[in-house]
Formats: sequence, structure tokens, C-alpha cells
Amino acid sequence: MSKGHYSGQHGTRLTVAMRICALSMLAALPGAVMAQGMKDPTRPPPQFLDPADVAQAAMPPDSGLQSIKRTGKRYLALLNGEWVKPGDRAGEAVVVKIAEQSVVLSYPDGRRETIGMYPDIELRPKEVQSRPRKAVGRTVGK
Repeated sequence: MSKGHYSGQHGTRLTVAMRICALSMLAALPGAVMAQGMKDPTRPPPQFLDPADVAQAAMPPDSGLQSIKRTGKRYLALLNGEWVKPGDRAGEAVVVKIAEQSVVLSYPDGRRETIGMYPDIELRPKEVQSRPRKAVGRTVGK
């Protein structure tokens, strides 16, 4: 086998392998770019982080709603870094209602705004499937 023939085959295989590797990396790129824009809803607000981590902290959502906490039957919302309950003021608005996944605000001009905890995610109630029930009664036979 001549040296040129061997290096030619090897070079072709190497070129094909490099192209496949490059295409694989390009295919994964959109996912990596999209993941950078996502916010972690479980990350604590910056004031609760170590000062070294504050620079890396995710910005609060545009709505200002950061968390909703339930204690017994009472709901509290962390809105722009402040814990509020129904009736409290949040800027120029008044907190009307706090539910499991949302906060309703009322403004002086009469408009109402509902802020969802996860505005980009459609939350639907889980469908409950009924299980077949066992027949209860006497067995026929003996």
C-alpha cells in the first residue's frame, strides 16, 4: 500500500468525522442559547444570596412577583422584594387577592392586573382518572 493512498483514505475519514462533529455542535447550539434566557423560579431573591452570588443572581420577573407563600389559609406574596398580603400597598396598587399561582392588583385609575407566578407556562389542573371499583357482594357458587 502506498503512503499517499493510505493518507488519502485516512484524511477523508478524518474530514467526514470532523464535519459530523461540527454539525452535531451546531445542532445543539439553539438549545444552549435558549437555556441561557430561562429564569430559575426556585432561586432566592438577590437580597437573600451571598454578596459574591448577587452578581450572578437572576433578575426578578418583569412583573415583580417573585414568590407566593401559604401558611394555613393565609397567602403572602413576595412582590418586588417585599412580602405583602391582601389589602397592602405595592407601589401605587393595592393587593386585592393572592391565590396559589397569582396576585391581583387594583390601581387608583380602576384597572385590575392579575400577575401569574409563571406567566410563560400554561398551568392546567391534573385530570383525575377513576380506577375501576371492585365488586362487593356475595360470591355465587358453593
